[in-house]
Amino acid sequence: MTLAAALFATVQPAAAQGGGALTSKIELQKVVPGTGTDRHAELYTFVAPDVVVPGDRIRVTLTFTNNGTAPASGVNIVNPIPEGLVFDGANDPAAFSVSVDGAKAFGALDALTVPVEGAAPRAAANADVTHVRWLWPDAIPVGGSRSVAFFGRVK
Repeated sequence: MTLAAALFATVQPAAAQGGGALTSKIELQKVVPGTGTDRHAELYTFVAPDVVVPGDRIRVTLTFTNNGTAPASGVNIVNPIPEGLVFDGANDPAAFSVSVDGAKAFGALDALTVPVEGAAPRAAANADVTHVRWLWPDAIPVGGSRSVAFFGRVK
């Protein structure tokens, strides 16, 4: 089993409320050298991973599709951060929140703290994130879909 297969064997399916189908896609970020007049600029592409190594950046894209007979309102997607990854952001910073306590409470990362035995709580960091959540207040029409993504660094 490759390291990529071992890492993604631990990926748990995301949970979604609001009905419909939820799928996920896992990709490895690759740097593409700049071309033309901007040769020093780095561009990124995402590919299916065969092998990953510590430090690689992974994108997990979640797509909710409303297969129901009515618009899906109040869709709430919660996804655990896979064991082999450290949370490294999301594609729409204004639309998600994170948990550092196993999905008991959610908020902005810079507003969360983690307990420290015998001391005051410390500010939460990316390595403390256990779950990421998206809440969509607007309904997703029948047959419609919406995608979100979060990133992680391989431990």
